[in-house]
Amino acid sequence: MREEDMYEPVKAWMEERGFTVYPEVECRHLGGRADVVVTSGPLVGVVEMKQSLSLDLIEQALRWRGYAHYIWIAIPYRPQSYKKFVSMVLKDYGIGVLTVSKQGSVWPDKLPQLVRRTLPHLKDSLTAYHQSAEVKGGQSGGGYITPYRITMNHIRRFLSREQEWRTLGEILAHCETHYASPRSSLAKALLLYEGSWCEQKKERGRLYFRCRPEAADEAQTISTRHSLTEKQWNVLLALSKEEWRTPTVIAGKLPIGPMEKARRFHSLYVNQPLKALIRKGLAEKSPTGRGQYRLTEAGSKMKGE
Repeated sequence: MREEDMYEPVKAWMEERGFTVYPEVECRHLGGRADVVVTSGPLVGVVEMKQSLSLDLIEQALRWRGYAHYIWIAIPYRPQSYKKFVSMVLKDYGIGVLTVSKQGSVWPDKLPQLVRRTLPHLKDSLTAYHQSAEVKGGQSGGGYITPYRITMNHIRRFLSREQEWRTLGEILAHCETHYASPRSSLAKALLLYEGSWCEQKKERGRLYFRCRPEAADEAQTISTRHSLTEKQWNVLLALSKEEWRTPTVIAGKLPIGPMEKARRFHSLYVNQPLKALIRKGLAEKSPTGRGQYRLTEAGSKMKGE
């Protein structure tokens, strides 16, 4: 079983326990990337996944001490037990163990110990892009949500919203970046690497940038989509503009992935995503029918796109 194959079962297990899941989170302060970060209110947890339990995996997990309240390692299920020394190390450092079967079942073999005092750097690294991008924890070969990509997503959203030429100073006044020297580094990145959506001109010695008109609509769609979690997006796809649907019916129309979980939890699975979609103006509740929902014009347009 590959590391990325364990992600969906671990993600589902965490969400069933009220955690919000973020895959492949890079913490610049520590200089590393966590396979999975989970949050529940003020609590932060890390899950590191590997194909086998080893001291290297334990060392990888231990680097998050002081940054996460809980630390787990996730490994494929094997019938043989750990060596006594490994069990002692896990217990001494308070590391939990999740075992994942080939059928996708997750079993908490060891519970993690709560660390009450942590630094905020890992939690500060979390963004909505980690939830909405099609990235799996533990994957290899790139495609990660990097600080560079987060910076460019913020700038593209700002320029597409403004629809006007903006100087570097104006961009930096509205968009945080990961650069130590933002002016020179950002100008170089926009000029050399982001020409597919960003155009530039120079007047009186000053550089101006704007989002290409043909890319502005696409950027607005991406921006709205990025504001949705995977669960919210799945519920949006299960809604209709033409008919009112109850939470139970919506749960039954979810994509294949969440179907088993929806059958187990019925309307409880979709209640929170529905509330979020209503707040975003993408869904509405029937004023007459009890507990019935449908898409708004904005939600229907996003579903079509």
